[in-house]
This record gives sequence, C-alpha cells and structure tokens, in this order.
Amino acid sequence: MQLKYILGILVCSLSLSSFSQEDEVIFSVNNEPTTTSEFLRVYNKNLSVVSDDSQKGIKNYLELYVNYKLKVRQARDLGLDTVTAYKKELETYKRQLMEPYLKDDAFVSKLVKEAYERGLVEKNASHILVKLPPMVKDTMPAYEKITEARAAILNGGAFDDIAKQYSDDESAKSNGGNLGYFSVFDMVYPFENAVYNAKQGEVSNIFKTRFGYHIVMLHDTRKALGELQASHIMIETDSAESRDRIDAIYKELLSGTKSFEQIAKEESEDKFSGEKGGDLGRFGSGRMVKEFEEVVFSLKEEGAISKPFETQFGWHIVKLVKKYPVESFEKQKKELTAKVKRGDRASIVSNSIVHKIKNNYEVTVNKKALEPFINGTWRTIELNDELLTVRDMSVSQLGLKDFLEDKEYADFELEKFKNAQILEYYKAHLEETNPEYAAIYREYKEGLLLFELLQEKVWNKAKDTVAIKGFYDKNRIKYTEGEFDEIRGEVSNDYQNYLEKEWIKELHSTYKVVVNEGVVLKLIEGKQ
Repeated sequence: MQLKYILGILVCSLSLSSFSQEDEVIFSVNNEPTTTSEFLRVYNKNLSVVSDDSQKGIKNYLELYVNYKLKVRQARDLGLDTVTAYKKELETYKRQLMEPYLKDDAFVSKLVKEAYERGLVEKNASHILVKLPPMVKDTMPAYEKITEARAAILNGGAFDDIAKQYSDDESAKSNGGNLGYFSVFDMVYPFENAVYNAKQGEVSNIFKTRFGYHIVMLHDTRKALGELQASHIMIETDSAESRDRIDAIYKELLSGTKSFEQIAKEESEDKFSGEKGGDLGRFGSGRMVKEFEEVVFSLKEEGAISKPFETQFGWHIVKLVKKYPVESFEKQKKELTAKVKRGDRASIVSNSIVHKIKNNYEVTVNKKALEPFINGTWRTIELNDELLTVRDMSVSQLGLKDFLEDKEYADFELEKFKNAQILEYYKAHLEETNPEYAAIYREYKEGLLLFELLQEKVWNKAKDTVAIKGFYDKNRIKYTEGEFDEIRGEVSNDYQNYLEKEWIKELHSTYKVVVNEGVVLKLIEGKQ
C-alpha cells in the first residue's frame, strides 16, 4: 500500500455523480459525521484504483471508507496531526494545492490576448531613468530628480538633451535615451504598459519599475516586422586595411567560389558566430544595434546578401537565412500563455484572483491611522493602531509599514496593500468558500496522516523477519509449495494483510460506527 493510493488521484478532473439527494450523513465515527457528498466524491474518483470488482459497489466501498475514517480518527487521537514534520509537510501541500485557486483564468486570458495585440506592433520610444539604490530608505531625492527632468521637458527642453543630463541609464549619454523599436516582452511589464498606453509625442507621467523612476516619450508605432534568422561576417575596424578586407570578402562571395558559411568560418572576426558559419540565430527588432537591424530587415528575399556596412563593432556583410512573419493568435497562444505565466507578469498572474473577487470584500480604512503614512512620520513614531479591516479581519499600521519596507507611501502602494490583505483573507477562508478545494485539502490531510499511522501499525511490523517467520510457522499448512526463503515475499504480503485486518477489528471495538442504512439504500437505488 502506498501514499499515492491513499490520497487517490487528486489531480484528475472530477466526475461527480448527478445524484439529486440532499447532503445527508451516511455514517459517523464516535458522532463525527461523514456526508454523502464527501463519500460520493471519493467513491467516484477512486473507482479506477479499486482492483477488486467486488468492492466497487456502494455497499462494499462504504465498508472500505468506514475503515479508512476509523484509521484517520485513531491517528488524530494519537496526536499524529500535531507532529512538527507532519505539519510542515502538510503546509507544503497546502501552498501547492492553493496555487491554482489564486488564478483567475479569465484574467490570464486577457493578459495573453493583450500580449498578442501588443506584439502586432513595435514602439519607438525614449526614456529617462533615475535609479533607486539598493535598500535605500528615502526615495524622495530620486522622485524629485525625475520630477525636475520632466518639468524641464514640459518647459521646452529637448528630450534627448534632458536625458543626457538627468538619466542614470548610461546609454543615454550616446543615444539621448532613445531605445529604438521594441515590442511585447522586450521590457519589464510596468515599462511596457507605460509605452503602450502613451500618446505619441507627449511626455508620460512618472512611473516606477524595479530599476527606479522613469518617464517616457513615444516617437513612433509601426507594424511588427516579425523575426528572422541571419548570418554575418564581421571584420573589426582596428586598422586601415579593414575596409579593403571586407570589400575583398564581398567580391569573393559574389564570385560564388566559396559559400557564405565557409568564408564566415575562415574570415569572420566574430569568433562565436564564425564557428557556426556566421549564424546569429533567430531574433526580432530591437535585439541588434540600429545600423545592423536596418540593413538585415531591409533584405527582402531569403538567401539575399547585403553590401558591406559599418557599425560600432566593425564592418559586416549579412545574409538573410529565413523570415518568420507574425503568426496568428491561435498559433502563438500556447507560447504566449507560457511567457505570461513565467515572465514579468507572473506575479500578477499568481494572485490574479484578486481582480475577480475584490469587489466582494468590504475594506474599511481608518483615515486617522493612515495620517502618519501620508505626512511621512510613519518611520519615526510608534505604530500600534488598527489601519484597516477586511470583513472581520483587522490589520494594524505595522502591516503597512512592513509592506512598504524601503518604499515611500503613495496611494497606489496603499491599493496594492489592500489587495494583498484581500488575498490573505481569501486564502484563510478558502476551505469555507470553495467546496472543491476543501475536499481535496481534506483528502491530502487525512491521507498524509494515515500514511504515518500505517507505517507504525502495518508496514514497519511487516518488515520484522522474526514476526514474518512466526506467521509462516502458524500458517504452514497454507504454504505447501515452498520453503520460507523461497516464498518470503508472498508470506510478507499475507502477514501485512493479516495485521491490517486485526487492526481494523481493534478499531471497530474501540470506536462506535453508526451507518445510516436508509441513506445507503437511496445511494444504491440511485446507481441502478
């Protein structure tokens, strides 16, 4: 017998019966009731793992389930549910089990569709970044700096000039903050949101990412170019002869005496791609420097070779290997869903149920208790008051303080905190509000508990050679076809079954079992 068997097939889709009976008590153990809904759920789900056809009827399976509940009851009476190792393992199961119930499938689908629609276009934008140093307590200087930069642009300053002056993005010194063209998943999600919601030619409001404070300006939107696979040959511009070398290579390519791949292996000074015949793999716009990207995406036919051109890295000749146009939503859906769930949006997805349930939870904020956060004194005074309530759950000022950590208070931070408290309340009461989750969690809890008791009562005893040999000697008449060593496995299995039967007898003599025969009869008639 194994834990997998005890717990049942918990991950399978449920196939609940369509009985119309009310949820009645089918039996009790020492006045602890088991209802028809619980019994039928387990019965329907575990029929496939009951190997003996004679036990698949309602009556016979009920006997198995009564015995199961007797064992669980004894395990609790013995205090096995208070053991630290059990509680830790159960908590791990609980976190894993709860995870799917924290996701709103409709919200996830919305994010996937949003990602697809954003991927149909590419954005060209510039930004200014003011970084937040790690573990900084006061973010106000950074916020004031980005505010000053934004005001300078609104007062007529050129974005690129202001970027060179204020931005902590080192590349701004050379590109004036211009990021070129990019598309969905190329930037962190808050930055992507700001750009895709921006109006062309206008400076955005200040927003925050994990890197710091930003402002952006959208310059252009164009149809997505898709992706392509390309190869290149590169000669570094470290000598006067480099232009002559790339021209000579180009002539050799045109002559057709050697393939592009062979020349790349022999001549390219980009050794990483050169070893692979110049192959750069598959990429989209925004992945290469601007000059390189403009040339490679201008090639129309697969197999076309560019003329020599120069970038900051050297002289190049590019070959277009294959084009990958933007595919339909249906073809991209699986990949997009995976990206949404594992990428920068993962934290949103993991708690997306909040977006669905938040309107069902009344949150009351104590405005007086909120004042220290608004006026900035919350780090210097004692905080003990109730800050907010979610239904009957009270949350103190210290909760918001811990939530903010090194961040400054803002209205959007309070909103995030409120959502976090709604989620905590939802998780704490999930057993009460979601029958499916409650049933699965109960099976985990009881199955894990029973596993511990089975080890003590049956499995460990069945490993004792002396005990097995004693059982063999008492039942020698049954084992007429072999010596003990030859049939030890068979004897051990029989001894294990014997121990379990004796244990069940003991349980029935210890606990009072009452079966509601009328309810059982209704279930039997419902199955016919």
